[in-house]
Amino acid sequence: MNSKKTKGRQKINIKKIEREEDRLVTLSKRKNGIYKKLCELSVLCDVNVAFLGYTGSGKPYTFGSPSFHAVAEQFLNGEASSSSSSLQRPVDRNYKAKIQYLCELYNNMIDAVRAEEAKATKAAASMEPLPEDAWWKVPPAEVKDQEEMKQYLERFEGLYEKLSYELAARSGRNDTAEKDK
Repeated sequence: MNSKKTKGRQKINIKKIEREEDRLVTLSKRKNGIYKKLCELSVLCDVNVAFLGYTGSGKPYTFGSPSFHAVAEQFLNGEASSSSSSLQRPVDRNYKAKIQYLCELYNNMIDAVRAEEAKATKAAASMEPLPEDAWWKVPPAEVKDQEEMKQYLERFEGLYEKLSYELAARSGRNDTAEKDK
């Protein structure tokens, strides 16, 4: 049986993360989880939700349903009733279905991003390291045989052609993507 490569989900002690870089990574990962839970809470319980957070550098992150501004106004004005004019939703029979669809779309996109990240990590891990004695690392001065030099030159030209073709293909895709915007 293969041993696990990762620790999986671990219980952590809740305390301030000392390294700023680690704090930023944790914030970006957990922020998406919080947004997802707030969206679910809003849809499942039909409540108005507002979330405001500031990073150590002062950058704000907000989430609101129906909007952060509307929920904040209701809170600041002390309006407790759901008949508040600032939060009155237009009469739309499909409102909940639309919100549910958008939440599902968001969750699917997050799952797709995570799958792509896992796929990229797996691909990077499966790549074999380049050999130390690769043909393109051989200094030309060390090659004594003329036939061997011709073979190296042919390999190099082939590699150059492949890289040029790949670069042109990628540039063409980027140009197309920019034109579509």
